[in-house]
Amino acid sequence: MIRARRHGGAARAAWTACLVVSALLHPRLDLAAQETATEALSGTERPPVALTPAEEARARDIEGTLRCPVCRSQSIRQSRSFMAEDMKRRIRELIAEGRSDEEIRAFFVERYGTWILLEPPKSGFNLAAWLLPGAAVLIGAIGLVLAARRWASRPPARASVEPPPGSPYLDRLERELKETE
Repeated sequence: MIRARRHGGAARAAWTACLVVSALLHPRLDLAAQETATEALSGTERPPVALTPAEEARARDIEGTLRCPVCRSQSIRQSRSFMAEDMKRRIRELIAEGRSDEEIRAFFVERYGTWILLEPPKSGFNLAAWLLPGAAVLIGAIGLVLAARRWASRPPARASVEPPPGSPYLDRLERELKETE
């Protein structure tokens, strides 16, 4: 049991060192992430920001609209990564400073790009992400309606009872019928 704890501590220290180095070297990471990496190395953390219930609800709403840079498929509200926890803390600090929701989102978009938003903005090239699915469904529905009309307007195909003249099967059938008479 003691051996597993030693290994876990060494692995945690190595992981923290890797995060610190990558956070300090990566140019797109914001200062808050660099501060978190430095705090993780030094062992000190900032105290959580106390908010009113209304401000806490605002913070949760904002957390639900931002993507976690580590998990990528989750919002920072769902994620348990160190980056998500740091972003949550930063959101609360910005709310305590009196910033609006849009200013807070703009703060993160400035640091990470529009990728950080779970819902892409409805402008520019991103407009295609909003319009193409609807257009595809509409085109598919029109195609189905046209195919159904064409199918309904077609006369039914007649099944031919008699084989074509000169068929070897017809000649054989006639011979066999004459032989049985």
